[in-house]
Amino acid sequence: MAAVTPSTTKLISVGNLTGMIADFAATTDDADTWASGIDNIVFVIPVQEDTAGTQAATGAGASFAADGTITFHIGEDNSAVRLLVLYGAAY
Repeated sequence: MAAVTPSTTKLISVGNLTGMIADFAATTDDADTWASGIDNIVFVIPVQEDTAGTQAATGAGASFAADGTITFHIGEDNSAVRLLVLYGAAY
């Protein structure tokens, strides 16, 4: 487990929520965390952006805590990940 930071971020509007798209390099491992600093996270959607070595290693998941820390759950270490974080007061 290591702390990671995105290489790029982009803000978007999704209805009454704000979205942040964050790209993480192909060094992201299972159980890595990102201290996003984002309040009121509603949903996180991770996508593995590179090809896994095996079918069993395909996939990316993520969980989030109230303090804005996001933890990655990735089928194969050293994966590139694109993450959409939806947040806002209205849900």
